[in-house]
Amino acid sequence: MMQTKAMALRHKRAVLVAQIGMERAALAQQGAALRPAALMIDKVSAGIRYLKSHPGLLLLPVAILALWRPRRLLAFAVSSLGMWRLVQRGWRRLRLSSGRNER
Repeated sequence: MMQTKAMALRHKRAVLVAQIGMERAALAQQGAALRPAALMIDKVSAGIRYLKSHPGLLLLPVAILALWRPRRLLAFAVSSLGMWRLVQRGWRRLRLSSGRNER
């Protein structure tokens, strides 16, 4: 009686160990698909940390823009707005062509 119970427990343990192995393999595959996104998030967060520790770097573009003449600044703003609209239009067309209509 005790032997059959021990054998049943050993069999159940073997089945569970095999199941765990399959689940670990599936989890590793799913994790590999997320690795590029995780690496990008790490790079962005490292950049944000760097800018927080060196706030003077954020003042440099502002100082350069302030030193430009107002006419250049206006031309820069207009061209930037045009570029932004162009990019937005391109993204919208790309989403529509891929069948995704979300905003």
